[in-house]
Amino acid sequence: MSDILPPNSFYVVSFPRSGNTWLINCLTMLLDGVRGEAYTPFKLYTELHGEVEEGFHFWCEPRQSPNQPICIKSHDDLDRFRSRHAQGPIIYIARDARDCLLSYYFFKQAYAGGEELGTEHIQGTSVLVSRGGTEPVFNRQAFADFIRSEAENWVSHISSAKKTRGICYLTYEELKVNFIPTLTRVTDYLQLPVRQSCNEVQKVYDTGFGKIFAGNKRDFFRQGRSGDWKNWFDKEHAILLNQLIGRELIQHGFEQNPLWADTFNP
Repeated sequence: MSDILPPNSFYVVSFPRSGNTWLINCLTMLLDGVRGEAYTPFKLYTELHGEVEEGFHFWCEPRQSPNQPICIKSHDDLDRFRSRHAQGPIIYIARDARDCLLSYYFFKQAYAGGEELGTEHIQGTSVLVSRGGTEPVFNRQAFADFIRSEAENWVSHISSAKKTRGICYLTYEELKVNFIPTLTRVTDYLQLPVRQSCNEVQKVYDTGFGKIFAGNKRDFFRQGRSGDWKNWFDKEHAILLNQLIGRELIQHGFEQNPLWADTFNP
């Protein structure tokens, strides 16, 4: 087992459904890199680093050269992460809990039988996609129960990132609104040579990404729109989530109005 990352390797860490896969796709295009996964031997990943039985290891797509960048995905919170992973650059992407938990709720249904990974090609660019086996449905009470079970996990995940020094922290929302400046901040942090422009990467997503998933709620079935939670939450969901983590939504910059739940009209 090796506790040292290969050259040019880095991590992208997030709570589930926070834009991790999207960011990895962007970075592998920008840097001409390959995708990796910590601890999870998906069939897609054929190059193993470390021994599975002995602590730190990850799988990645085959590299064309030893110096090709490896972008390693993890959903560990950073307190746990630092005890399990070799040291390396860390990019953390956070997302508004309201959109994040809603997407995660749907994800848990669609991928109840396990997640399958595959690739699609957009304008000649290979893009990683997830495939589920079930079309999810929305149940009001089930979603309320999901909020109760996962809201505080979201808080602990974000909080562990905010107190970790030396990482590159960004949000899903700023990547959506300021794509090129945010992606440039990430590549400046990594200090790796860029092989494509941010404009070229943005064009792939703006012109072709949505077409892959149109009409199929099992393949990346959520729309990825910021604020889409307003189309699904009822008043009770808003009040419940605000009671559980309303202070943290404001503390971490995802809400400015402390009365948002009281004034929310579904």
